[in-house]
Amino acid sequence: MKKCLLSLAMFAAFAAPALAHHSMAAEYDDKKPVTLRGAVTKFDWTNPHVWVWIDVAASGGTTNWGVELPSRVELRRAGWTGDSVKVGDVVTVEGSAARNGDKQIGGKSVMLASGKKLPIVAPPLDFAQGSKPTPRWPDGHPRLGFVPGVTGYWASVPGSNLFETGAKVRMNADGLLLNIADAGKVAPFQPWAKGLYEYRQRTLLKDDPMASCLPPGGPRQFQTANGIQILEQPERKRIFVMSGGGNRNWRLINLDGRAHQPDDVVPTYYGDSVGKWEGDTLVIDTLGFNERFWFANGGLPHTENLHLTERLSRPDFNTLKYEVTVNDPGAYTRPWSSSLTLKWVPNQEIPEYFCDEYNRDQER
Repeated sequence: MKKCLLSLAMFAAFAAPALAHHSMAAEYDDKKPVTLRGAVTKFDWTNPHVWVWIDVAASGGTTNWGVELPSRVELRRAGWTGDSVKVGDVVTVEGSAARNGDKQIGGKSVMLASGKKLPIVAPPLDFAQGSKPTPRWPDGHPRLGFVPGVTGYWASVPGSNLFETGAKVRMNADGLLLNIADAGKVAPFQPWAKGLYEYRQRTLLKDDPMASCLPPGGPRQFQTANGIQILEQPERKRIFVMSGGGNRNWRLINLDGRAHQPDDVVPTYYGDSVGKWEGDTLVIDTLGFNERFWFANGGLPHTENLHLTERLSRPDFNTLKYEVTVNDPGAYTRPWSSSLTLKWVPNQEIPEYFCDEYNRDQER
């Protein structure tokens, strides 16, 4: 019976759209729909999530309810502005009840008194279509970042999740398994690591450090909802990977031929990265991670022994291929490999998203 209920919960999370930077399934129960009508008392147009508070009439008085919506980046893409809802507006909202019993819901629809329905789910990203040749620097190396005169950024392709190459598992955009029985297929876990991964899955990723605005280290930097930008400085022999989500974190990759100095490396979220070109592929060797982050969506565990060999290539103008070999004997029985695909989002600047403005997630 427990397995059946868990499968239903996972299916609900799989079917629901991913909202902002963490799993809404951990906060709200899709099996408990709620419809509310009332006057808006406060509208917080901010990140990490937008909030609407409404006074709802009930027997014995009026109750103030909070409605949690996606980030303003996503709502803008859905057609919202900072004055789409105003204090005093009477609205009808539908959503899912809070798992902890608080007077708040995860919003799924908002309708004004006029009957106008404000969309919550943003349309899919408009990835560049077709294929153009890989742009190159004068020395022949591919340009991994932007090209002068061309605006855009890289975003993860939906369904591009991290699990061992060849494994047949299904996950939602947050990395939640459709079937928890597939956990053992995701990676060659050490027993403790498999148990921790299953716990994180069963609790619907409620302890995700990104919900407290901590940086997304390792492969997860390439999975964040608001994309990445790559800044190349060949004259200084270094590359920066800039995150569009979280706290606008950046990662430095040195290409000047230096070697790791393990005794001098202080464990961080992004580790110490050195890279070199092998043909058209940038090969990056990274170690020196701390244990305070989840290095992939879905809660894959790691230890400070984590050592990544990453490969970045741009087979055509609109595609960035990320391949990684994970070597962490503290958490896995052997090295294993996986890959992700990112696509170019043209004619747009990377979204302005900051996780630390009015950080309600951290308060929880």
